Amino acid sequence: MSSVKKIGVGIIGIIILVGIAYGVLGTDSDTPTETVEVPDTIADEIVEETIEISGLSGEVTIGLILPLTGDLATHGIENHEGSKFGVSEFNNYLQEIEAPWHLKMVSEDSATSPVIALEKLTVLNAKGIGIVVGPETSSNIRNMKGYSDSNNMMLISCCSSAPALAIPNDSVFRLVPDDSNQGPAIAKLIQHEGIKVLVPVWRGDTWGDGLGDAATNSFIERGGIVGEKIRYNPESPEFSASTSLLAQQVQEYVDEYGADKVGVMFLGFAEILQFTQSASQHDVLDDVRWFGPGANTKEHKLIDDPIGLEFSTNVQFTTVQFAPAENPTYDKVQAHMIETMGTDPNTFVHSSYDVVWLIGLAMLETQSSEVSVIKAAIPGIAENYQGAIGPTKLNEAGDLEQADYKVWGIRGGEWIELGKYTMIDDSISFN
Repeated sequence: MSSVKKIGVGIIGIIILVGIAYGVLGTDSDTPTETVEVPDTIADEIVEETIEISGLSGEVTIGLILPLTGDLATHGIENHEGSKFGVSEFNNYLQEIEAPWHLKMVSEDSATSPVIALEKLTVLNAKGIGIVVGPETSSNIRNMKGYSDSNNMMLISCCSSAPALAIPNDSVFRLVPDDSNQGPAIAKLIQHEGIKVLVPVWRGDTWGDGLGDAATNSFIERGGIVGEKIRYNPESPEFSASTSLLAQQVQEYVDEYGADKVGVMFLGFAEILQFTQSASQHDVLDDVRWFGPGANTKEHKLIDDPIGLEFSTNVQFTTVQFAPAENPTYDKVQAHMIETMGTDPNTFVHSSYDVVWLIGLAMLETQSSEVSVIKAAIPGIAENYQGAIGPTKLNEAGDLEQADYKVWGIRGGEWIELGKYTMIDDSISFN
């Protein structure tokens, strides 16, 4: 099935804005198409030409694997809604240009489990679905990528950031900077706040180890002192043993340096609520500052729970999270999420929205849903696209290149944006 439609055609170098595809649309048919050469001086203009669109028709299916239950369900459900909104908006665009096809997304629940995530990937593969939005966590990707690599599949994650997974030419793309960027941002924040001694505690998985090493190494390079790391089992039903060890170590440093010079860096997911509830049993842990990553930013469980809120307020819990470049599409997604979910969403929702657009635009340009074709097209599409997170240019490993971070904190009973970390000059600025 094919049809002739009027659509905008441009050359490489034209930025693709959400809702408008500025790219030369390819075709899998033998029907010739006309490429319009646009001078650089007017590269931001749309040149209208009639071309024949063919190669895709009807329902084109992609998969999604996110944690809709389990420890990360709060973020997973938000990111699922972001991707659903992306599908809806992209299909609206296809209708506007009268394309003869539309996207359908088949969703699977990883239950925040690497084992289940792999099982769900095999389910999608058995259905003939090779292009998958997700998974959310680095531990899930680590467990899935071998299967994905060897079965001609493609994963494009909104959230995974472990440096160990920054591997060129594999089957994984990630629309977030890897944690070799976030680690120094956290370290700079902690240094900026006058902390001399950092006691790190993190979940024992690929993500925790990668971010933990990046942050502590950067803090040491800045002249700080790092205590012995406490690496906890994220599947533990309670954390009393870990918080007891933490309290003992923190007390020793407080006795030597004073409470105002000692900080705790917690790197975890939604289990932070149970961890802080346990930590609240130790007076010394309430006397020092606590810092965290993007994964804990806007964690609503902390402010909805009385114990979590009191503890987080007392320790002035402060985090960093990847900072999208705010723009009209960002505002649109933000407004949709607040209206739909009733809460201010995490930043990864915007990446989840853009992931769908990158896939859809790659299909539109190539007129193909073949995995190898889409995989080859994604870097070029990402380099010439601006979406909810702003520019989406990828690095050689297929991860987002942009790497500034916002500083957030729990103040006055709610999450407040406090400032920004700028990577280019390694600086922290507060609002």
